[in-house]
Amino acid sequence: THGMGIDTSHFTPPDEAGKAQARAQLGLDADAVVLVYAAEFSGRKSQSTLIQAMPKLPDDTVLLLPGRGDKLEECKALAEQLGVAPRVRFPGFVQNMKVYYQAADLCVSSSRSEGLPFNIMEAMACGLPVIASDVKGHQDLVEPGVTGLLYPFGDADAFSGAVHRLGDPQRRRTMGQAARQAVLPFDIQPVFAELTGLYRQAAGLSE
Repeated sequence: THGMGIDTSHFTPPDEAGKAQARAQLGLDADAVVLVYAAEFSGRKSQSTLIQAMPKLPDDTVLLLPGRGDKLEECKALAEQLGVAPRVRFPGFVQNMKVYYQAADLCVSSSRSEGLPFNIMEAMACGLPVIASDVKGHQDLVEPGVTGLLYPFGDADAFSGAVHRLGDPQRRRTMGQAARQAVLPFDIQPVFAELTGLYRQAAGLSE
């Protein structure tokens, strides 16, 4: 099935003014290249890989890491140690992720394993291309070269290389448009019909 469904009428790509407004709300420079990864801070989510890549990325690159968890303080310390703390933001628990997706240029992930991640689907619905670790779950959502790029899990150099490869804004826009289209089958409406159909079939009920 297509997971549990997301609301693609809520998570939508912003227009130019909407993106500028989202950035202003979050205090982000208009010219920054903004990466976003919304996840619990845990060993499985591996945010440290993304932080390790930041010294290899241009100074206008900003990494947003919303979330809480056991590895949060360790990741903050790593950003300080690597001298990238001003470019890595830890906003904590966030209720309104839409504004973060609409302010960003790329959705990124460093997870060791995934099911069918809501954060990736919501970001794609907002028109973001994805750079994610090459693991199941991500493989089910990201078509390399079309909706984003995949890189080997734990490889900070490969991740930074992927960000460089998507340095062209027009390429990001094209991939983002493809990502939006690719995620529409995961909308809550068709998914609800798909799941209820399976339940009815399993229960031996007629349509």
